[in-house]
Amino acid sequence: MSNFIPLVNIRSVYNFQESLIKIDDYISFAKKEKLEYLFYCENKTMFGVAEFFKKASSQNIKPIIGLSIELENKKIITLIPKNKKSYQDVCFISSEMNNDFILSELQILELLQSKLDQNMIVITNLTEEHQIYFNTAEIYNTNSVNFFFNNIRYISNNEQEHYKGVFALKNGLNITQANEAYKIDESYPLAEDILEIYPETLKISNEISEKVNLNIFDSEEKHMAKFTAPDNIPSFSYLKQKCLNGLKHYFINVKRQPVSQKYYERLNKELEIIEQTGFADYFLIVHDYVAYARRNDIIVGPGRGSAAGSLVSFLLRITTVDPIEYNLLFERFLNPERVTMPDIDIDFQDNRRDEVIEYLFEKYGKYNVATIVTYQTIAFKSAFRDACRVYEIDLEIVNLITKSLNEDYLDFTDILKTQRLIKEYSEKEEFKAIFSLTNKLMGCPRQTGTHAAGIIISDVDLRKVLPIRQGLNGIYQTQFDMNYLEDIGLIKMDLLGLRNLTTLKEIIDLVKINHNKEIKLSQIDVNDQKTFDILKQGNTTGIFQLESPGMTNLIIDMKVNSISDISAASSLYRPGPQEMIPEYINNKNTKRVSLVDKSLADILLPTYGVIVYQEQVIQILQKVAGFSLAKSDIVRRAMGKKQIAYMLQVKEEFIANAIINNYSEDKATSIWNWIEKFAMYGFNKSHAIAYSYIGYWLAWFKAHYPAEFYTALLNGAMGNPNKTSKYIKEVKQFGIEVIKPSVKYMNDNYIILNNRIFMPLTLIKGIGRDFVNSLIKIYDEHEDLFEELNTFFYYMKNKGLNESNYTLLAKAGGFDCFGYNKLTMVLNRDFIFSAMIAFNENLSLDKQTKIENLFVEEMNEEIESMYEKEVFGFYISANPITKLKNENAYFKPIDILKLVGNMNNINIIGQVSSIKIIKDKNKKDMAFITVFDETDTIDLTIFASNFETMQYDILTNKNYIFNIKTQTYKNKITGILEKIVKPI
Repeated sequence: MSNFIPLVNIRSVYNFQESLIKIDDYISFAKKEKLEYLFYCENKTMFGVAEFFKKASSQNIKPIIGLSIELENKKIITLIPKNKKSYQDVCFISSEMNNDFILSELQILELLQSKLDQNMIVITNLTEEHQIYFNTAEIYNTNSVNFFFNNIRYISNNEQEHYKGVFALKNGLNITQANEAYKIDESYPLAEDILEIYPETLKISNEISEKVNLNIFDSEEKHMAKFTAPDNIPSFSYLKQKCLNGLKHYFINVKRQPVSQKYYERLNKELEIIEQTGFADYFLIVHDYVAYARRNDIIVGPGRGSAAGSLVSFLLRITTVDPIEYNLLFERFLNPERVTMPDIDIDFQDNRRDEVIEYLFEKYGKYNVATIVTYQTIAFKSAFRDACRVYEIDLEIVNLITKSLNEDYLDFTDILKTQRLIKEYSEKEEFKAIFSLTNKLMGCPRQTGTHAAGIIISDVDLRKVLPIRQGLNGIYQTQFDMNYLEDIGLIKMDLLGLRNLTTLKEIIDLVKINHNKEIKLSQIDVNDQKTFDILKQGNTTGIFQLESPGMTNLIIDMKVNSISDISAASSLYRPGPQEMIPEYINNKNTKRVSLVDKSLADILLPTYGVIVYQEQVIQILQKVAGFSLAKSDIVRRAMGKKQIAYMLQVKEEFIANAIINNYSEDKATSIWNWIEKFAMYGFNKSHAIAYSYIGYWLAWFKAHYPAEFYTALLNGAMGNPNKTSKYIKEVKQFGIEVIKPSVKYMNDNYIILNNRIFMPLTLIKGIGRDFVNSLIKIYDEHEDLFEELNTFFYYMKNKGLNESNYTLLAKAGGFDCFGYNKLTMVLNRDFIFSAMIAFNENLSLDKQTKIENLFVEEMNEEIESMYEKEVFGFYISANPITKLKNENAYFKPIDILKLVGNMNNINIIGQVSSIKIIKDKNKKDMAFITVFDETDTIDLTIFASNFETMQYDILTNKNYIFNIKTQTYKNKITGILEKIVKPI
């Protein structure tokens, strides 16, 4: 017999901050102790049930799941389902207990009474008078059989101190207080200890195990919602009908020619696979909510992922990219030889995505639609801060350690290997308990979140399939995360919010307002030379996927002139394929292409002899070896995942087939080796082409409607001073004037009037929408509000204008409309407020003492710059760095925006915005600083050898000429500070 007995009363880390037991540790413990079965029961929730069930089963341990309900005064009811029917009842009960209202004890008992029967085991310490609520359920009363019933919250005794730390966190205590308050041993007890006190425990545990016959993953049933077609036409018939109608419409109204036989053949092939796999409803459901979005003027993306390779998706207007025109493959999306659930991800403008989800909620029912839970796992920084809070460690030390990390860690071992400072602290005696607790906390879920895109739509009440809980906006959420949904027959549909689509929608609306033109994305000319000209010039700011410095340089070097060029650029500019960029550019620009074999010209010439896409690998496998496209996709996947055994087997078949197809063995071998090298780097062409349209559309609007384009960009950049500064500087290059905020315009967003962009009042630090709304309300009551200075301040008395926001408005130019400059308005603040206090509200405006004879002071550029930096966080009209560059042209400073990797001994002129000092591996101070000029920002590293001599010379908010060398890290240009040329 094992030293331990499986016990019912387990709590896991999914009861947040109430346990230290992670499921992996629990199962490892059971495996080590050779336990044949395990119990798992959270309190009220079932978050970890699916994970536990799958992992226990994989280790040949019988999982016995349930639900505990802890009432007041240590009363507990634990439900153990014997079979699928009672499992559904437990899911229902947990769902009801995780609604947005709290059930009383009586309501809980009545809920149980409505659901429990002989299929359920109930373990409880409630008295016999309550047993009427359990109906015919099989009851084990712990009071009468002395069944062991302490909750277990950690596995071994030596974890009690760790649990005290968790207990302290949960209850807002320090470790001393926790030691005083927590006296219970809740570790997993030894079998001999249990049997000595409670001799019936093993017998009852075995008895319960024998009665449970449940596998929550054993059903092959798919719970996909059914689409109701008009007149109850069968789903597939309706799908086919819509596709044929869509095909005819496409050729008659877009291509303006008879339908091509090639399209009929492709459509028939796709429909045949869809019918075989039974996914007609899936396509129709997606089509329906995409159509809803389009009907309601919600921008939908052109396509995402491999779904853009489907002609059916295109004809249903789920996607808007013709897959035949771009040689995209359906098998990359839905493979008949490797049937998996379809995965059509759709992008919507992010500010209206919720409307589409609401539509689904209303159409399919509140218990048939759910978002998907996620669990926010505790990483090092958060765990360390929590542990330090419990042990009351000085915040300066906490900040020193956490700020020494450029990224967070999920694995404690990795930290000790790479972070010298943390390793040193972890070895100090006074910190050992803290780091020990930190290690225990890492990896535990802290709280729930919501999957950014996933939605479940079921044909049955979800509570019959899994437990759910109340989510946001009245929409339910699964208690199981996405990793286990497909295993219980649920299909995840991804509805993503994309900010760039919102930007496009705003631009389209602005063009309609300002130019009275209705622009449809589908009708934009994809061969517009003006658009490609701005891209070739590197004017990529604000263009989706193209605006990073490295990507911009690639766009320039490639001389992009088509959607396909944009697609290739975004596909190549990734780790791995980047090494092929020089060859690609050289081949494209010289038109000299060397092919691995001439027979592959049709496949490789469009990308100048370089494999850029996964689809090309699939096509080569088909061309040379005669594999079906479906099999070719399976081989490509195996290459990408380095499935050696399968690849060796297929390689022989490939070469044998190639020889039959008139390739020599050497040639076939060289082709195989060549494509094998590229298979793991190739990108999904369907996705690349579809997303290239988004970038192209934005570039088209930038070329043709720059004022509207930049207004939308600026509205999207609210709260980001770096982007805002950059956009404002650029928009002026288009001859568009940017007007500073004014109380007269009362706008809380950027607006356009007569080709001028007006900045919002809310861009001023400290001015919020409440003040703007107050202005609007007063203007509605007094249309003469802005006639002159006296009128404004008379009406604004006691209406939200105070000395603090007055100063901000004055410095920002908010009062310039009254004919006085910023400095004058700032210096006369006290005088104006004295006059406001003197206003007699019982007298009309014309009888008031006027505010006049203001003390007038001249403005200069230096004051203007200082005010702008203070109230906006950036410079607008008078950037002193531009002036400094002109004055110090001798040093040949380079704009930060124009920096690329591997530049040595170059000068930049900029202002230091932040300094972060850390210890290096030798315990010496080094620093990271952020520097900006009027074009961009850059992060610079100062190594200890330099920092020792210059640390007192570098200050924030000061300007310098720096000598640096640049490097590229994670596609971002960073630098190393070599020396201070001079402060300026």
